[in-house]
Amino acid sequence: MSESDLLQDDIVNRLSNIEQNTKNIVKNHENLIHRQNIIYYQIESLMWLQRQMNIKNPLPPLRGWAASPDVLLRLHSYILNHKPQVIVEFGSGVSTIVIADALRQNDSGILYSVEHNEFYGQQTKDFLRLEKLLNWVDLRVGELEPWSEQHYPCSPENNEKTPYWYPQHLLKNIPEIDLVFVDGPPGGTCAYSRYPALPAIQKLLSTKSQIWMDDTIRKDEKDICELWAKNFNLKVEYYNFEKGLGILTFLKNI
Repeated sequence: MSESDLLQDDIVNRLSNIEQNTKNIVKNHENLIHRQNIIYYQIESLMWLQRQMNIKNPLPPLRGWAASPDVLLRLHSYILNHKPQVIVEFGSGVSTIVIADALRQNDSGILYSVEHNEFYGQQTKDFLRLEKLLNWVDLRVGELEPWSEQHYPCSPENNEKTPYWYPQHLLKNIPEIDLVFVDGPPGGTCAYSRYPALPAIQKLLSTKSQIWMDDTIRKDEKDICELWAKNFNLKVEYYNFEKGLGILTFLKNI
């Protein structure tokens, strides 16, 4: 190969590298803008949520496992506007405080909060007591137990862990439910860990109930919503929040 050919190849390679680097810079810039927009929207949602709530102390941190500000704002607004009287949530925390505050502002309703971790349950109860919200919440704590009823049909590689769910006695003496917020147990408990939520309470639901599934940005939670819709004659709508949200409603009486 002649010297001119080598030089030409070198120029072509350099131009190709420049083109690829330019594409990478543009992509990284677009990703940065996208993340900035998400952060801005979460800050904006948190500001509106704080404006709507009547509490005196800062909310616990809303990162990590906690529901995102955009979902909590929608949840708080929904309760204020639609006034559900009986609410059940799986997984206590900031959502418990947000729901209790909305119920207090409505001056009606009760939240049954189901939690598996005594430490986090006590943290939530302490904050509720601090804000004088305990009257609006029946917080029930019990360690997860093996679940032997209907569950998501896992493939063999996802079926290594025994399915666990909250003790069924925690759901005793709950009247007809208007709203369910599913944000527990943690996804690492087992494959499709939140699937039992609907089978466990389906007989307690009113025909106008809504079931809210947090974290539908994750495959397990979205798959659960799809199977719930199929098995329980529901329609599901997804909302493009930071961690995703699926809202399910009944197509006809169950």
